[in-house]
Amino acid sequence: MNLIPGNLYKFPYINGHTRDLNRKMVMYIGEDHIHRDDGVVIENFRIQVIGEDRIRLCDNRMRYHLKELSWDGDVYVNHHLGEWTSK
Repeated sequence: MNLIPGNLYKFPYINGHTRDLNRKMVMYIGEDHIHRDDGVVIENFRIQVIGEDRIRLCDNRMRYHLKELSWDGDVYVNHHLGEWTSK
């Protein structure tokens, strides 16, 4: 999925180890890769959970769990899960 900075996404329930992200609406901030001295690039990205002050660093594998939300004029619609999420 091509994530767009500033767009809203939602994590579904992933597992018990990700309880702080399960079912949370987030804003995608952008890519934040780590370039190690040995030439290896660790692909990460940054998000902000709606309602929190901090910006989080996520492993690239979390990207595949994100579901895009779109604005229909009244509410955010999660087309993948069929849920309606209020403003």
